[in-house]
Amino acid sequence: MLDNYADPISASGLPVLRAAYSDRTAALMATLARLAYAFPPQGSQPGPAPAIPAEFQSLGFERITYFHNGMDDGWAYVAEGKDIIAIVFRGTQSIENWHTNFQVEMVNPPATDARLGVHKGFFQAFNDLADGTDGLHKTFERLKAGSEQGDIPIYIAGHSLGGALAQIASAVFGCDQIAACYTFGSPRVGNSYFDLWVKAPSYRVENYADIVPQIPWFAPQLPLPKLYRHSGDPRYLPDQTKASPFRYEPGPLVRAWQLLVGLRQYFTAGKILGIEDHSMDEYEQKLMAIANARTQARA
Repeated sequence: MLDNYADPISASGLPVLRAAYSDRTAALMATLARLAYAFPPQGSQPGPAPAIPAEFQSLGFERITYFHNGMDDGWAYVAEGKDIIAIVFRGTQSIENWHTNFQVEMVNPPATDARLGVHKGFFQAFNDLADGTDGLHKTFERLKAGSEQGDIPIYIAGHSLGGALAQIASAVFGCDQIAACYTFGSPRVGNSYFDLWVKAPSYRVENYADIVPQIPWFAPQLPLPKLYRHSGDPRYLPDQTKASPFRYEPGPLVRAWQLLVGLRQYFTAGKILGIEDHSMDEYEQKLMAIANARTQARA
């Protein structure tokens, strides 16, 4: 693991005027994705947070709004600051979330290319969070109109299942105010036409042997199964790294080698490499160390 993981990356110091991949932005989005599991605190209700948690304040955010759907236990939040706005989705943390993951059939979203297919469970979970008078759609329209914050760039992020929902959100909400989508350990979301639906830059970060980005493979539908494909710009974190993630996607041979390494680790240490590398903490620690190293180098 890398060193220099102590200093927070503030929202006020990011290169928000460019949508290209940024180590500092990736580190902040990773922290926000990790916070999606920690918040809302026990007993909190959907809607504006009555008090801003200290960690959000330290990152430069001034308003937090939570969103929840009880049917599939989906959680998301919107963090608003003077420099950026972030829409962040929580990953798998309950039995209901696993039910969402296992609905691997593909559906064609309304008003899209008829050839486009999207994971049924992910698409439904996003809609459950977005619809209604208190849903994300309504809040996004407020943010886009700039009635309270002005023309501030909007970032979308999430880990695991949350990364899949983030990709769908960036497609559904597609507008020029969305600066970029950052996902961590996201599974495949749709078929090869999904990229045609996404307008904003999408950076899909994968940590070494993380098994979740390798699934699902196909949707078991008639008359023929439909293949899943990744979308967006891949960014790969090697096992040991001190520089920006590689713009690279591991092929079958690399994955086979990682499987062998993982089997050896399982029998010697009782750990499963592909699951260990899926941890949001792993992503955040690596990306924070990289961002801090870049900041120190510029200084």
